[in-house]
Amino acid sequence: MKNKNIYITWHYTTHGIAYFKHILSAFHNNGLSSNDLIIEELNQEELNDYFDSPKKDGFKFDEIIYLTAPQEAFDKLSARRFEYKDSIIKDEQVEGFKLGEVFKEIIENKDICYQLDKELDYVRKKYQKKIKNFEKVIWRNIQHYPVIEQIKWLNEKSNYTKAYPPLTSVELDIIDLRDEKLVADKLSEWLRDFISKQKDLFNLVINVSLGSNETQVVWHILAESDRLPNNTRFIKTHDAKNKKVGNRFKDFSIKETPIKLISDLVENISFYPETKSPKRLIVDKKLKTFVESGFAILLIGERGIGKSQMARRAKQNLEESKNNKKSEVNIIEANCASFTDDIMAESQLFGYKKGAFTGASEDTKGLIQSAENGILFLDEIHHLSKNVQARLMKALQTNEKNELSIRRLGDSGETKVKDVRLIFATNKNVKELREILLPDFYDRIVQHVIEIPPLRDTIEDRVEDWKKVWEGLKFKGNPKVPNESNLIKWIRGLPLYGNFRDLQKIAMYYNAFNSFDDETRKLINEKTAFQYAKNEFEKYHSSIVQLENEKYNFNIEQTTKEMIADYLFELQDWAVKKFKGRKSAIEHFKSKGDTITEKTFNNWKNKKL
Repeated sequence: MKNKNIYITWHYTTHGIAYFKHILSAFHNNGLSSNDLIIEELNQEELNDYFDSPKKDGFKFDEIIYLTAPQEAFDKLSARRFEYKDSIIKDEQVEGFKLGEVFKEIIENKDICYQLDKELDYVRKKYQKKIKNFEKVIWRNIQHYPVIEQIKWLNEKSNYTKAYPPLTSVELDIIDLRDEKLVADKLSEWLRDFISKQKDLFNLVINVSLGSNETQVVWHILAESDRLPNNTRFIKTHDAKNKKVGNRFKDFSIKETPIKLISDLVENISFYPETKSPKRLIVDKKLKTFVESGFAILLIGERGIGKSQMARRAKQNLEESKNNKKSEVNIIEANCASFTDDIMAESQLFGYKKGAFTGASEDTKGLIQSAENGILFLDEIHHLSKNVQARLMKALQTNEKNELSIRRLGDSGETKVKDVRLIFATNKNVKELREILLPDFYDRIVQHVIEIPPLRDTIEDRVEDWKKVWEGLKFKGNPKVPNESNLIKWIRGLPLYGNFRDLQKIAMYYNAFNSFDDETRKLINEKTAFQYAKNEFEKYHSSIVQLENEKYNFNIEQTTKEMIADYLFELQDWAVKKFKGRKSAIEHFKSKGDTITEKTFNNWKNKKL
């Protein structure tokens, strides 16, 4: 039994469920390539008829998730269902079947319009000879029906069920599909539950181009924050815009898009170009030296600081090394937070033999073996259970030939793996790691340590960081980097606890305002791109919002003195975040009559009483 293939898509309000059916028809006819997926010149008229007699050996997804929201949420996205409901009357096929008057009567009858059963009953009783042709053309107007009626049409009146069982949709409780935070919260909650219930190995294919602009953004945010399984693929569907006017249904294409779009866009940008920060300079120097040494490297840094990009920079350094005989170095990446249980973690890391567990249909290499003669990068290493840490610790012991010994699940013998350079990453500090990791495993991965400074500690590079983030996002039309004084002053004063991700969000909000049409700008309060970016960022991503979810925990086995030191450390950390900088935090305490100085804050930070 091969991995189960699961397709996930949002309902698309302007194209409707027939478009979804056409996409499945294209996959059924062309298959799901293991290479970069590209299927072009897809004709919707032809695809609509495809399932009348589908290929016997056509590709089918094992499970389909059709995401929807309450009807009013889709009505807010587009008024087409109301404004263009009479467009069907002039449709070429409707005119050919002489059904224009039939549709006109239905549209003018509010008691039956867009209620599938009532419409069919009406035509069957009044225009009995035209009912078959009427049923043939419903798909051409299906996008204007309520979602529940569209699903009814798909399951009861379309040829979809000749290839697939009836579709069951998943409605998420999202009343506003323009609210990124609400979409992210609800989608993440559902996704966690969905993944946890999977009993077999599976591949995800997610169509990220449907839904709303905000649902598309959330898919990429989930990918960048490693909330999606490793075996996830993103696809996009594009209409052909060069078709002649009058073609109601444009041809379209299906293309695969990077799972980590933002990371891939900035992958080839120098990690710290022309840095003015001494802290960044030492990071670059350490990375170059450590990666050539062959010993394990641990990257410690906050979320969004670019740990994955630094691992790729290590690959580049290794390729440029004089000691490297090969021009290209392979890098295998995995996020340990995506391992839902020990079996999944071990099967991914070590590989498995056929029959080792349900769904293991063939011998499969693990990540470690795949990284032979290259780099294995394991992010969020603190998420590994102690059982997996113990297995991994044993596997990472090298012999005199610098070989690792691994045992795949279900295998009685060991496999030797040569010359794997190990890079680990975490957003935990050293103290937290000592508490989370097994002592021997901690010692194994902490050979060379690189602590990546957060952006608030490298203010001297802030303007250059903003420039590189803006250029790396490659906005349509290649707009110039915004540099008005009020924007730059605001950005320089931000603590940016999301680091580069925060700058990316600001850039996307700024560019979004400039992309709005005049009608949209009239509907929002902000009058400039800076005002819009500032308000959106502070609403959803500011330090105050982030602090709402902060939880400070203490080790009850500590001495009272140690707990007080921890408390003061967290107090200064909270104050810096709350008042957006150390200087303003100190001034706040002074305004309350406290004798707080820079030295006091430094002592609290370094846990000196």
